[in-house]
Amino acid sequence: MKAPATLVTDKVAVDTARIGEFPQAALASAFLLAKIGDPIGARERLNILEVATDKNASSIDFLAPDMLLVDAHVRVYEDRALTEEDSTRLTQLLSTLPADDLVGQALTFNHLSTAALHRGEFDRAQDHAENAIRLYRLGDAQFGSLHMHTHLGQIRMMRGDLSGAIAQYDDMEASLDQLTGDPQGLRAICQALKSEVYYEMNEMGVAQSLLDDAFTSIEHTDAWLDILAATYRVRARLAYVRAGLPGALTELAHADAAARDRQMPRLARLMAVERIRALTLSDEIETANKEMQSIGLDPSKLDADQPEKDWGLRHGTTNVAIARWLVRARRPKRALDFVELAEETAIRGGQLLSLAKLRVIRAQAFLQLNSRGDATSALLSAIRLLGNQPFRRFILDEGLPLRPAVQSVLDGEYVKVPINTVQRRQLSEIMHHWSSGSDPLAVGPSGNQKVLFNRRYLQLLARGYSNKEIGRVMGVSTNTVKYHLKQIYGELRVDNRARAVNQARQLGIISD
Repeated sequence: MKAPATLVTDKVAVDTARIGEFPQAALASAFLLAKIGDPIGARERLNILEVATDKNASSIDFLAPDMLLVDAHVRVYEDRALTEEDSTRLTQLLSTLPADDLVGQALTFNHLSTAALHRGEFDRAQDHAENAIRLYRLGDAQFGSLHMHTHLGQIRMMRGDLSGAIAQYDDMEASLDQLTGDPQGLRAICQALKSEVYYEMNEMGVAQSLLDDAFTSIEHTDAWLDILAATYRVRARLAYVRAGLPGALTELAHADAAARDRQMPRLARLMAVERIRALTLSDEIETANKEMQSIGLDPSKLDADQPEKDWGLRHGTTNVAIARWLVRARRPKRALDFVELAEETAIRGGQLLSLAKLRVIRAQAFLQLNSRGDATSALLSAIRLLGNQPFRRFILDEGLPLRPAVQSVLDGEYVKVPINTVQRRQLSEIMHHWSSGSDPLAVGPSGNQKVLFNRRYLQLLARGYSNKEIGRVMGVSTNTVKYHLKQIYGELRVDNRARAVNQARQLGIISD
C-alpha cells in the first residue's frame, strides 16, 4: 500500500472504463476522491474495480489487502461507522500483510483505531493509534503519522484531559512546521479540533480565531465526519454565546445544508442534537422535544442506551442533551434516574468530560428538588473529576440555575473536603461573570457591551498591567488577552499598547 501522502492527485482522473487495467491507480483515485468530499465517486471506483477483479481471478489475491484498506477508508467518508465485523477483517489482514509493507500495516491500525473510537473504546483506540504512528514513521509516511495525532487529541479531550489535548495538537503543529507542504490539509484539521478543546476551556477568542482560519479549508477539502462535526459544533456554540439562539440556529442551518449536500445522515443527526442543546438552553422546551422526536430520541424512556447507535455517543453529546432537557422541562426525578444510567455509560467508556457534565446537570436536578446539599455534592464531584483542568465553560453553559450550588461550594456549605486553590479561583471567576450580568468572555460583544468590554481592557492597559495581570482581572487566559488586544489594536488602527492607550484617550474611550 502506498503512503497516502504520496498519492498523486491526477490519478483521480482515471478513466472508469479502464479501471481494470490500472487497479492501483483506481485505488489511489478512490482514496483521494473520498478524502476531498466525493465518497460516491470513490465507491463507484471500488465497485467497478471489484467487478473487474472478479473477472480476473489472478488479480484478486494481489489486490485484496489494498481493496480492504481503501474500502474501510471510503466507509468513514461515506458516513458509515466501522463495525466489529470490520475490525475482525482488519485484524485478520494484519497477519497476511508482508513484513515490509509498513504503510499497509499502519493504515490497518489507523482504521482499527477509528473503529474503536466509533465504539467508545478509548484504550484500544489509543493503542492502535500509537502503533499506526510508529509504523507510519518507519514507512516514512510523515503525514499519515501526524494524522493519527487527531485521534490521540480527541481521546484526551473526551477523557477530560483538556490541557493534554492541546499539547497533543501543539506537537502536531510543530511537526507540520518542519515539513514541506500540507497536501492533506492537516493544519486546518488540527486547528478545528483544537478550537473544540479551547471552547471547553472557555477560551472563546482563541477558539473563534482558530476556527476562522480553518473553516474554508475544512468545508472545501475535507469530508471526514469527526472534523466536520467538530467544526460545525463549535461554530454553533460560539454563535450561541455571541448571538443567542438565532445565531446558533443560523449556523446549524448551514451545517444541515452541508450534511444534505454531502449525504451524511449522521452529521445531520449530530447537528440535530446541537439544535436540541441550543433550544433547551433557551428554554424552548416543546420545540426541543419535537426535534428529539424527529431523530428518534424519547426522553420519556429511561434508557441511556438510546444513543448507542449514534456517532456522537463517545462525545456524550446525546445523553447530556437528554438529561439537560429533562431538567429544563422540570422533571428532576426523571432526570436523576436518566443521569444515573447515563453516568454508567460514561464511566464504562472513560468519558470523564461527559461524566462531569452529567453531574452538573444532576446538581441542577437536586436544586429543583430543594436538596442543596446533594446539589453541592454533585457539583463538587464534577469539579474533582477534572482536577485542575480549566473547567469553566460547561458550568457557564448551564447558566444561572446552577448559581446556588456554586455559591455553596465557595461558602463551604455541605463541603467536607475543601476544593483546592485552582478550583476555587475558577468558581470565583464564574460567579464574577454571573454577577456582572453578562459574559465578558463572549466572542465579539456588540453595541454598548462591546464598548464597555474594550474600555475595561484599555483601562487596564493604561494602568500598565501585563497580559497575565489583565487575564487575572478579566478571568481569562493570557492567550485570550492577546486575542482581544489584537482586535482592539485593529479597531484603533495601532500596533502596540502605548499607541492604543493614547488613541483611546484622544477618542474619549478612557480618561486620564
